[in-house]
Amino acid sequence: MSQAEEIHRFQIEAAWAGDAGGKGEVAVSDGAFAVPIAGATFLGGAGGAANPEELLLAAIGACFVNTWALFLKKLDVAYGAPSVRVAGELEKDPAGGYRMRSAVIHARVPKVLLASHRAAVEKTLGLAEKYCIISKAARAAMTLRVEIEGI
Repeated sequence: MSQAEEIHRFQIEAAWAGDAGGKGEVAVSDGAFAVPIAGATFLGGAGGAANPEELLLAAIGACFVNTWALFLKKLDVAYGAPSVRVAGELEKDPAGGYRMRSAVIHARVPKVLLASHRAAVEKTLGLAEKYCIISKAARAAMTLRVEIEGI
């Protein structure tokens, strides 16, 4: 099989109890763990667990920080504990219901590192933005941008 034909499959299982105000869980494919889920209270859900909007932002953040860490190492930028904060905006969808309007990945970078290696940090972030699988998928559906947040 050529690299162009290489396919990896992922799967989760989701279960729900009750109506829109109910709760459920999402389990990873190997069954190693499950995440409790519920709808956001302002959308009529029960709250008290991760909602789908937060899970979408979590997927973006997890993929991005993992990809960023890879490029920090490849480009020899000394930042062993990268972190991000992802914020999203939900809006009414003219076709009905709601949709994610936009998301911002806030890459948290120590101010000292920015002062001494800003160009290298920006390069690693650009590469993470280019290669993060989940942010590429999200960008096809909404506005997504990366901002540096000095810490």
